[in-house]
Amino acid sequence: MRERLRGLLTENVGLKAVSLILAFLLWAFVKGTSKGEMTIRVPVEVEGVPDHLIVGKVDPSDVAVRLRGLMHRLNRLKPEEVRIPIELKDARSGLNTFLLRPEDVRIPPGIEVVALSPSEVRMRISELKRKRVPVKVELRGRPAEGYEIGSIRVDPPFVTVSGAKEVVRDLEAVRTEPVNLGDAKETLELEVPLSVGILPLHSLEPKRVKVRVEVRPREALRD
Repeated sequence: MRERLRGLLTENVGLKAVSLILAFLLWAFVKGTSKGEMTIRVPVEVEGVPDHLIVGKVDPSDVAVRLRGLMHRLNRLKPEEVRIPIELKDARSGLNTFLLRPEDVRIPPGIEVVALSPSEVRMRISELKRKRVPVKVELRGRPAEGYEIGSIRVDPPFVTVSGAKEVVRDLEAVRTEPVNLGDAKETLELEVPLSVGILPLHSLEPKRVKVRVEVRPREALRD
């Protein structure tokens, strides 16, 4: 029995090696030429936004894209190689709906788009409005015992905000981040960032202001 097994392993070694190589090459060829499908999520991109408009909510912000192609190409596909750009040069203010077609997806050669889900994207587009508003200093805490706040100065006293018309038109002022008095006994001079909370502003210039909070003894106020 042992001699027979040894013969099976040692006879025609060259032929057996060639057979193994051919089998591997056939497997690699079949794998390399076989097709498959995969689904990836692709973020929606906006292009060509007119200067007088601003894009608000995009719904949905990404789309499921079903792709088909050779498996070796799909396996090597990088997420950034698939794009869904939407051109907005002809867009108008209001709710805009854009239908997505397979040909709208930018993909590498040799790969096709089978389906998109969902097949439409809605965008809230608004007029871009700029406005100059005053800065209000937000104080936190109190001066030390026997001290009070005197004058408060801000430099610059006004800032320029820009954003969706419906947001900016009702904005009356921008507040600073809280200035902590922390039992202060002397005047505070510091640079403070501005706070817009949850407002979806497009820009704010400048983003920081210089604040001077005068702190002095109460006797000085009576004099």
